Amino acid sequence: MQIDPALAAKLAAVLKKVAHGKPLAVAAAESGVGAHEIERIVKDVERELWARAREADEPADPRTKATKPDKKPTKKKKASKKDGLSLIAYADGGSRGNPGKAACAALVCNSDGEELLRRNRLLGKTTNNVAEYEGVLLALALCRELGARHVTLRLDSELVVRQVDGSYKVKHSEMQRLHTIVKELMAEFDSVEVEHIPRTKNKVADALVNAALDGKDLD
Repeated sequence: MQIDPALAAKLAAVLKKVAHGKPLAVAAAESGVGAHEIERIVKDVERELWARAREADEPADPRTKATKPDKKPTKKKKASKKDGLSLIAYADGGSRGNPGKAACAALVCNSDGEELLRRNRLLGKTTNNVAEYEGVLLALALCRELGARHVTLRLDSELVVRQVDGSYKVKHSEMQRLHTIVKELMAEFDSVEVEHIPRTKNKVADALVNAALDGKDLD
């Protein structure tokens, strides 16, 4: 398998960023590598490794000939929510001032509503909407960290929900950049459903945002 030298350099940059703690989708976007390129290379490497494994286990016999299989290959079943881990993620972001000191947070639960993981982080000075997008990225990163294949993402920002589902256009340049990263990260899962919920249903994520802004520990 051969990789273009320019792409190889970009991949090296991606791996370096990932090694320093950045999510793969973020590292790829910052290095100029699209999700489709990452997926293609992973598949190429997988095929190469399987081919070498077969060669090692079953040495080729020059007297044999390739024949067609007796049975037609079985068609792959379409993925369903039973085919992998399904998680529910709550995300929020906010700023004190617009722009102002900002933070984001995410909370992940299993399908029974039991909390699995929570995290928040400061973002520096930015707008409220950018902080909301950063919360989405954090939520998706946590779901990937837990091995989810299906995600239900719940947000109290109707603007972000409508932009992510394609109902609204994204005009702000920084939000366009984050929107692209969100879509690439969503593509790593088998399915992602984005739901708008009232703030009263997102109290924990909101409290985590305020905890980060106040310098308090996660409760």
